Amino acid sequence: MITFDNKDPYVNITIDETLNIIKSKLQQNDTQTTHQIICLWRTVLSQNYYTLQQKIYQPEQGIAMGSPISSLIAEIFLQNYED
Repeated sequence: MITFDNKDPYVNITIDETLNIIKSKLQQNDTQTTHQIICLWRTVLSQNYYTLQQKIYQPEQGIAMGSPISSLIAEIFLQNYED
């Protein structure tokens, strides 16, 4: 039995790589639908902002830890990594 410990998984998940994984899974659909879905995902994932001491920041990498969609993105990324 092997176990893994993920340190800061949300910060270490790259958006572009995850979108490529999603795109490869959506190849069954027509290209226009796939393109629209990827554009929507990119828009949602790029809206990653947080405030600290009255200042607004945008992290350089990773996905938002408090977003409802983050757990789904992390699951997609980690399932692909596991395969």
